[in-house]
Formats: sequence, structure tokens, C-alpha cells
Amino acid sequence: MKTDFTKKENRNYWLRHPTLGDPSFDTFEKLGNTVHKSEPPYEWGVNGSLFVDPKTGHFYLYGGIYPYGYATSQTNPTRFLIYKSTDDGKTWVNLGYGFELGFKFDGHQSASDGCPDVVMCYDEKEDTYWLCYDWADNNITWENAHKSNNSSDSGAALAWAKSPEGPFKRLEKPFFSNNEQYGKLGIFSRGYASTLLKRKSDWIAFTLLDSGKHFSWGLACMTAKTPNGPWSQPVLLLSPERPEYYPAPVEFHPCFTTENKVYAPATSVSKNRNYQAVFSASLERSHLPSSWCLASDGGVWHSRMMADEKYGIWGQTIHGFVHKNDFFVMYPAKDERGFGTLSVAKRKWDEPFSDGFTFSGHADKSISPLLVSYKDFVLDAEFDFTGTIEIVFDYAGILGPDKHDSDASPHKQSLSSYYALVLKETNEYKLIYKDQFAKEDVLFDGSCEGKIKSVTIAKSNETVDIIMNGKNVAGAGIRTSSKNPIAIVAHEFSVLNCAKFEIEGERLPYILKYNSHDAILNAGQAIQNWDDEKTLDFHADEHFTGEGKVKAKWNIIGNKFSVYSPKSPKLGVMEIWVDGCLFGTANLNSAVDELSKPVYSVVSLEQGNHSVELRPFTGKIAVDILEVEGNCTSVN
Repeated sequence: MKTDFTKKENRNYWLRHPTLGDPSFDTFEKLGNTVHKSEPPYEWGVNGSLFVDPKTGHFYLYGGIYPYGYATSQTNPTRFLIYKSTDDGKTWVNLGYGFELGFKFDGHQSASDGCPDVVMCYDEKEDTYWLCYDWADNNITWENAHKSNNSSDSGAALAWAKSPEGPFKRLEKPFFSNNEQYGKLGIFSRGYASTLLKRKSDWIAFTLLDSGKHFSWGLACMTAKTPNGPWSQPVLLLSPERPEYYPAPVEFHPCFTTENKVYAPATSVSKNRNYQAVFSASLERSHLPSSWCLASDGGVWHSRMMADEKYGIWGQTIHGFVHKNDFFVMYPAKDERGFGTLSVAKRKWDEPFSDGFTFSGHADKSISPLLVSYKDFVLDAEFDFTGTIEIVFDYAGILGPDKHDSDASPHKQSLSSYYALVLKETNEYKLIYKDQFAKEDVLFDGSCEGKIKSVTIAKSNETVDIIMNGKNVAGAGIRTSSKNPIAIVAHEFSVLNCAKFEIEGERLPYILKYNSHDAILNAGQAIQNWDDEKTLDFHADEHFTGEGKVKAKWNIIGNKFSVYSPKSPKLGVMEIWVDGCLFGTANLNSAVDELSKPVYSVVSLEQGNHSVELRPFTGKIAVDILEVEGNCTSVN
């Protein structure tokens, strides 16, 4: 049986993950030149929004600019610039800053000049433009931003104008104050970037929430009859606390609407930041958490081999509008200097996917296995790439992040336990084996006369043969003939554009393993609530144990799974929840310490997306790895 995994109908055979990577079949193309290239003292222009004026048809890009590293500065407060296009986004004119400095909200001791993230909304009935923006008092710092502080505050507010260009009249009171909301939204301690939208009988504002050291982000909403308020108390809509499959960690902002639906794109905050998710709801019911669903689990955006976009999409995610079936978006990136850039792209709204995919690594490596396994196979691939890529087979690593952080990378164990053909843009190649400790053994190596554009890998029993650019290269004996997935790896600052990835062979069920960092990040946990148990034997490098209100959660694609854990006199009983329902318990208590092994299995799920959550029932639980199996005949 032959399957070409570059065909758009096969796109869901690739695993996509906020930390690991995201092969994308999207059809976005950059429009014109880079609109904004950051320069000191505002090196990080990495946020923005896009608006089309319904009265004139002119496009406006509102670019949020920051000092390097999101630094707070009274000398150079974060601000926003306004760019205008009169030719559907092909060329742009910089109109300057949107707000004057020195504005003080009622009752505030300090001016609130830090206002970088803005989104425009038009009220046709009143012929008024409403700008939703985040703000911070000038004396705020990152040290006190997540605390209730009488001397400084931040949040979200509104301003209005009679033109998208301003001048803007800021309302005297913000609709969201972090001091007022402190402690009311669970783990979330700061609200900031926001979007205002008009509905049939009210207005709704969506506000991004940050949890600090939990490394978790959420989206809340507030409603009001008019933008002047009064505003309701915020309701948490989206966060890792949702019981279902929910990719994390991802950060929202901004939202957009089309066809009476609201869309909330969210970007990975892991080191590569090359994964985007999109959540959606009916606009009129978008104040209800139950109305929201995951519309796109990755596959939204692809990186380009451009100096202005060396770090890929970076900062917030895309934002835009649908205009005559064209979906225009603003997107941020970082260039080869590490400075922010803002650009515009478009695609047909009703043509989101095409054949061929792009897979990239930026600040660190990316890895994506196929959701199908092969024992013997012939793989024919055609591609163009920069940097270094790997075509992996017999993959048996443990997937997940390397740390509990917003800058996580694929774990060392994610890049281990496999064979790979490693290809470099300098035309060098090598066939390697990586053991469970990521120690590399080179089976053979060499170089091509020309650019490497095609590869055939033929695996049969315990041998593998390589053809490159139509010529036989070498063969090698291999140590095993396991039934494991094929995968791709992109090294740092590498981009793979793949036009063919055709595999002939018997398609078999796949097995993938996930580590404990993945479960703790997905659950929005604070790492300090977990202990590092050095004495017990785990499969993962990390040895997490915890008790009380802690929990761990994996997002999986499959129809079976097994929870691994050591047993010990130190441990108690663990609950296992699937898709928000309690499935059973596992007793981790034993007379003596025992090696980690399956302690609870589920074998009868419907193939698809699921969540697996672990909670203590009594005493301490241990979180090691989750082994997932899926049926390759029913992935789509």
C-alpha cells in the first residue's frame, strides 16, 4: 500500500504539538514587503492587529512595539504604531504613534503610557471606532505585575475615535484592572491583551490571562450593554483547566470574527513557537465556555526561508479579517538580529490547505512522528530545505518538553531511540542510530555532488538501503526491525519544504510515549508543587511525585493508552480521568520499591483526540510516562 503524506487529505497523519513542532499544509503567502522592521529603542515589534475600514476599504495595521526582552521602561514605554494601506496591503505608510503620552486614569497616581497591544472595532450605528488596548502604569515592573499593588496597576481599556487613524479619546476608567481582579481567576494573576467585539444586543471583550510561574495562559470574557459599561465580572472561557483535549502552553491574542463566529488564535510559547491553534465559538454564544471548541490543532501557519523571519512566527499569533473571500492577516516574527518584524499575508478563506507541507526548527529542534507505523517500507521523498533535517525511522523516543517553562524545547529523550538519515544543506549526509541516552552512532556518511533534493529509504528486515538524487548511496545493517513510526526532525534554524513523502508498506498501529513535563505543562501546574523523587526508578529522566490538589494531564491522539508508574511504600492511590470522566484508580503502594511499569490501561477508546488526567486519591502519586497506541486506518 502506498501513501503520500504530503497530500492535504493525509495532513492529520502528522503529530502536531506546541513544543515538538508543526508540519503545516497552510496556503498563506506573504503579501508585499515586511511592513515594520524594529529598531532601538523598540527592538521587539512582535504584536499587532489588522483592520479593514468598512467605510473606505483602507487597511490599518496597529503594531505593538516593545524594548528588547519586553523590558519595562519609563523612558521608552511600550507603544503602538499605526500603518495604513490604500492598495489592499501591498504598500504601507507609517502614520506614527496612536496615543499621546501622559494620560492618567481616574484615581491613578501615575500616567499609563504602556499601551502596546490594540485591536480596532467599528460601531456602524454610532459611526464610531472603538480601540481596545492593554495598558500599564508607568511605575509597573515585571516584579510587581503579577501582584496586587496599590501604587501601580495594569489591564485593558477602551478609546474611541471618528477615524481608524485617531485622534483617540481614552475612557477615564479601564474595564479590566488587575488590582480589582486579583485572586478572582484561579491561577491567573494578570490580564492584558484584549479584543472588543459588537454583538446583536451587547458588547463582548476577550482578555488574555497569564498565570506567571504556572506557565499557563487563558482567555476570559466580559460583557456590557455599551462600551462605556458597566462591565460584567470576567468569565474564564479557555485554559488548560478544561477537561478535554486542549493543547498547551499557548497564548491568545487577538480575536477576529467572520460568518457570525469568533475565532481565537493562540501561539505556542515554547522555544520554537512554530505551532498555532485556533479556537472558535458562535459570536452570540461566545460568553459561554461550553460554546468553544478547538477548530485547528496546528497546521495554521508555515515558516519561510527569509532573514526577516528567521525565528519563525514570534510574539503573538496571526490576526486579521476576511475580505471578499480573502483572509488577510498580520503576523509577527523575529529577524536574524533577534529584532521584531511585522508583515501581512493572505489566503483564500475557503482554501486553507494545499498539497505539500512545511516543517521548521528555529531557536531549537522540532520533531513530528507520523501517526502510523511500518516494519518494512520504501520511502520516497522530494523536498527543498535549509539547515539540517533528519528523516527518522524506527522511532521509539519519549516525546515532550525538556522543562517546565515558556521557553521549552523537545526533551533529549524525544530526540533519542531511533535511526535517521541526516541531511545538510552543504550536501553532506550520514545514517545514524541514537540510543536511549541520545548517544549517536554513525553507520555511514558522505557527500553529494549537488544539492540534495530527493531520497529513497528502503528498509527490509534488518537492512536499509539509501538512494539519493536517483543514485545508490550505501546500505547498512540495522540492529532491530521494530514496528515503530517514521518521523521528521528539523534542526535549529532549518526549514523543510516537502513536496513528496510517499511510503509503500503495510500500515500498522503506532505507539508513542509522552513524558511527565508534558503532563504538568498541559495541566497548568506550578512546578514547585511537585517533588523530585530521586530514589524511585522512572522511564523519564524526571521523577515527579505529588499529593493533594496536584494533577497531570496529557493530550493524546489514539485509541489505547497505558499509564506507567513506579510502586513504593511512599506512594498511594492514583485516579485516572479520561476526557473529564473518572475511569478508575491505580494502587501505587507496595511493600518494596518497584520499577516503573504499566499500572493502568484503557484499550477501548474511539480513535481520536483524548485527554488523560492523573490525580491523587490518597497519598502521593508518581507521574512517569504515558504510552499511547492508535489505529492507523482511522486517523482522519
